[in-house]
Amino acid sequence: MGVFWQDKSVLVTGATGFLGGWLVHELLERGAKVAALVRRDKKDSQLFLRGLDRRVALIVGDVCDKKLLEDTIDRHRIDVIFHTAMAGGGVQATLADPIGCLRSTVESTWHLLDIIRQQRPECVMVVCSSDKAYGSLELPYRETQPLEPRHPQEVAKASQDLLTQSFGKVYGMNVAVTRCANFFGPYDFNFTRIIPYISRCCALGEQPELRSNGRFVRDFLGIEEAAHAHLMLAERLSSRPELRGEVFNFSHEVQMSVIDIVDDILEIARCRQKPTIANTITHEIPSMFLSCDKARKTLNWTPLRSFEKGLRDTVNWYLQWFRPDKRSATLLAMSALCF
Repeated sequence: MGVFWQDKSVLVTGATGFLGGWLVHELLERGAKVAALVRRDKKDSQLFLRGLDRRVALIVGDVCDKKLLEDTIDRHRIDVIFHTAMAGGGVQATLADPIGCLRSTVESTWHLLDIIRQQRPECVMVVCSSDKAYGSLELPYRETQPLEPRHPQEVAKASQDLLTQSFGKVYGMNVAVTRCANFFGPYDFNFTRIIPYISRCCALGEQPELRSNGRFVRDFLGIEEAAHAHLMLAERLSSRPELRGEVFNFSHEVQMSVIDIVDDILEIARCRQKPTIANTITHEIPSMFLSCDKARKTLNWTPLRSFEKGLRDTVNWYLQWFRPDKRSATLLAMSALCF
């Protein structure tokens, strides 16, 4: 994979996001030339914390600004785009600004698709959708199922997803969609997510509180696995026309309840702080998990390490990050929102 990326010109939207930051890191490691589009300088993101911002062409602006996108793609002669940008910090945050979520997710996608259709048809683009695009369907989710989104975030992702499929199939463009399970791994400072939140509580000796009843079921995907999957898909797209407009699920295919995940983290961290159950969450789908048969058979994809190994490494990373001699005042001042 490294030879393919050497000197490739790559645009990553949402580069201060969790997946975006890891894609930038992996692309730079492989010798790519990266243009990173961000909404603002987010100093508590991997992009800035690891100094990646100094190794990329940093573009600050609105991902829905068509002129900015056109200029960026033209000026940098972009070969590959990873579209990871979207508004909102999760299901609950999107409820407060549904139009912002729809705009940044859907409008940005149609601008990018139409720009490369007209100006750079050889460009490869991977659009990062989500397992939330499925809505409430029979489990496990498979790519052949019709989407049934209801929540604004689900609708935004499904709309983005269908647009990309359409342009790939109708115009023969080198575009495809990923639907991934819940990401986890180092440099995730969104403490509304269960793994970073519980890990932080363990590191700081805080009492965890679960917003759900603890019985919600999810599956997960390590963030480094996710970055690898996106890079693999982009590389395959460049030489395999049959992949145009296709959708692929990626996850560890390990279904776990929230309370089981919490128990595993507490055990890894040797933490005695048992969580309280608030059970106040709304608008969440009780059970979500994916089948990755298509990715395994079509792309020959498989995770590089087990979920258990990834979780252990992640929890230990947070324990090190929040050591008293390493704590960041900025991170400690963040809202301690809980899952």
